[in-house]
Amino acid sequence: MRAMNMSDQSTGALLREVARLHLQSQRASIACCSGTTLTQCFILTELGRSGPVTLADLGRRLGLDKSWTSRAVDSMVRQSLLKKSPGKNDRRTIMISLSSAGHRRYAELNQALDAQAERVMSRISRNNQSGVSKALLLLREAMQAEVAGTLPANNKRGMSIGKSKLSARRAR
Repeated sequence: MRAMNMSDQSTGALLREVARLHLQSQRASIACCSGTTLTQCFILTELGRSGPVTLADLGRRLGLDKSWTSRAVDSMVRQSLLKKSPGKNDRRTIMISLSSAGHRRYAELNQALDAQAERVMSRISRNNQSGVSKALLLLREAMQAEVAGTLPANNKRGMSIGKSKLSARRAR
């Protein structure tokens, strides 16, 4: 694939390419994290961020069907990374949480992913790193709002978030 400059790509194409490259880079980083698979990483990071959840809710959050989620969780329980317990209010539900070993693997995974992010940021000039960090914060807020179906806090009237060449070009 030929290198494209920013003016050659739509915002959507650029965001998809960044997401694709980020995922590819993360896969390489986690491959050396105690043999953790990508699905296991998704489960560990979701439980590490949210705390215990039901099996059904975990599947919904990850976009996996119930049988796939159940098999992945059972495998991780056998590896002593997760714990399953009956729900407190409804004993028919199954709560999934990190075990002590799961917490350690989650910490190792975060260290590997943080190191990978640092390597990527080190490839950007120091003068631009602050701007990239600010843009990532704005993008995270916008993506969270998109998922929730609301406008970001700093964008209550639907106005553009910050000025950039991309938003200026789209306005033409």
